[in-house]
Amino acid sequence: MTKENENVSVANKRNYTEEEINVAYKKGKDEGRIEGMLAYQKRLIENLQRDNTSLNQKLQEIKK
Repeated sequence: MTKENENVSVANKRNYTEEEINVAYKKGKDEGRIEGMLAYQKRLIENLQRDNTSLNQKLQEIKK
């Protein structure tokens, strides 16, 4: 039996309750949301920094 098959056999022997499945699903969903929010905030910060640089350059040109 390969290692993959061993893992499948162990998983099939375990009968998860509906509550355990729901808790695991909710935890995964919540973690996914957090990761998504972090990615969005990172992208937002990068865009704001780029805009800030561009606006500062325009301001310096106007001041000259």
